[in-house]
Amino acid sequence: MTTKLFERLVTKFSIKVSDLIKYLEISKATIYNYRNLENFSDIPKDKQIKIFYLFGKETEEELELVLDESDADILAQYVNRISSILKDSVQEKKESIASIEQLTNEIDRLSKENAILQREVSLIQCLNGLDEFTKTILLDKIAHITAQSSPAELKEFIDYLDIFEKYRSFVRK
Repeated sequence: MTTKLFERLVTKFSIKVSDLIKYLEISKATIYNYRNLENFSDIPKDKQIKIFYLFGKETEEELELVLDESDADILAQYVNRISSILKDSVQEKKESIASIEQLTNEIDRLSKENAILQREVSLIQCLNGLDEFTKTILLDKIAHITAQSSPAELKEFIDYLDIFEKYRSFVRK
């Protein structure tokens, strides 16, 4: 068995370190460590399986045979397979990142919506002392007043409510 099998495969097929980092999901330093290993079997099993898949092989001996291959058509098939798998791997990572961004945006949107709903619930809880009929009439009346109102009319309505609140406080004293 010859030494530095992984190094020789990477070199023969000019596989970029950046592509291997993404495909094998390891650091640049780890790639270089793998390249310097004397025995392919020293690479963790899960990474070995990915390397076997990259070349369409199942054993270390089969990988050795790939290195001995000199037929240009067969070598081109290996290059195409490797390129396709590495490209698909990069595309999957990009899609995963896009999915994470979408989920993050959705979480932000739902958090804002939740905050609004919590505020509305706390406001409605202020009406807990009223019977259902009075709550319904009050909320219907407010909805009717505000539904077709312009911003200026809404401000005027709020001003009237403020005046009523001050009047009520004054009368109660």
